[in-house]
Amino acid sequence: MAQPRSQFQLLDASITADRLGGFDVLFYNIKQQIVEINIYESIYTVGLTGDITIVDNRGLFDEINFQGNERLKIVIAGMDENAEPIITKTFIMGSILSEARGDAKQAVYTFGLLEEHVYLSSAKKLRNSYRGTITNIIQDIALGELNKNVDISYTGGIPSIQSAIRVIIPNLSPIKALTWLMSRATTTTGSPYFLYASIHDDNLRFGNLDTMYTQTPWNNELPYVYNPANTNFAESQTELEQGFIIGEIYPNKSSNLHALVRGGDIGSNQESTNLNTGQIERRHYDILSTIENLAENNIIDPERQNAFDDSFELEGKKIALYDAMNFHSVLSTGTYGDFKSYHDEFDKSLLTKKLESNVIRNLLVKNAMNIAIPGTAFLFGKATVGDTVKLKVVNTNIDTGDISTEEDVLDKKKSGNHLILRIRHTFQGDKHKVLMEVAKLERE
Repeated sequence: MAQPRSQFQLLDASITADRLGGFDVLFYNIKQQIVEINIYESIYTVGLTGDITIVDNRGLFDEINFQGNERLKIVIAGMDENAEPIITKTFIMGSILSEARGDAKQAVYTFGLLEEHVYLSSAKKLRNSYRGTITNIIQDIALGELNKNVDISYTGGIPSIQSAIRVIIPNLSPIKALTWLMSRATTTTGSPYFLYASIHDDNLRFGNLDTMYTQTPWNNELPYVYNPANTNFAESQTELEQGFIIGEIYPNKSSNLHALVRGGDIGSNQESTNLNTGQIERRHYDILSTIENLAENNIIDPERQNAFDDSFELEGKKIALYDAMNFHSVLSTGTYGDFKSYHDEFDKSLLTKKLESNVIRNLLVKNAMNIAIPGTAFLFGKATVGDTVKLKVVNTNIDTGDISTEEDVLDKKKSGNHLILRIRHTFQGDKHKVLMEVAKLERE
């Protein structure tokens, strides 16, 4: 596959440590010794991770006396002579993942990388009470404990359906506390919220699936294309178009309805016990109510949904009518007066929303796949996890003589708009490759 000759330039790669005085006093430039850098983004993690492979042919890490608290600064720009930095990131080199010695003159090290707020969170325990909306409490903890602002633009300006609560954080690290709070927040459809980091800025991003899934793809005008049948396809494209050619597709294990059934995502019984009143409530949940909510709010097209086939029956009974799991929650109304506790809901119909949130998360995984693409356009377009990407994947099982329209050519399951769940950025030499995990709930 043809690719642009050069895709990025590494302006700076330096290592220092507090015991050395930091970047302002003493640092080591390792730009020429780097073999590969991998940076990982995920909508499921509150921080970037990564790894870097370095050739040490001058005893650098013996001289530094590596302890697992060194800092690495990376600055990346485009190939123009006066290009401004696109990425500036500082990581803590938290561990040596591997070490190999080719000969007596050099060693090859691979170091694990963590963003500093991830390291900071591991060193802290949070014991405090908070009052307010879940969004506001998350913003307060992120700024107060991790020195991180929270970008809420991916919420679409719509607050979670849960009203103000009062919670006591039970001796958790800040990131675990944020994850715990976030798991309680949903939209009116039951869609989950995500708190994550991006390679493009230093904020944390807070968004809900409804807003993220329905946004316009960042590459709407120039979709990524996969055409394995035409080996000359890449050579006929301009350099810009070559940057939008999919190299490989790696389908995940998918369509595992059995796993969803066993997890109670298709049909289950939900109970709640109110310790204050002694009241026990029971209700049946089935996945069709979630799909209907998503359709009524224009998140998915019910005619194209590819999440669940309601025609499947066992012993003459629709699979969604079975109670495959029993979910029980304990709550106590009135503990904090007008404020709800973590599990409490004044409107009992909202007690199902946390269950729906987990169902929708699992439905995304049901239809996920990984695709490999050149990183040039991805980097300059500032695309990241939580964005949507447009794909056109040619069906491999077609008779070209029967083709009349583009729709006849495309693989309906793999083409279309996908939500980006995870990304691995690989920087090697002057090439940038992206492997991204994407998913959608519909069929074209």
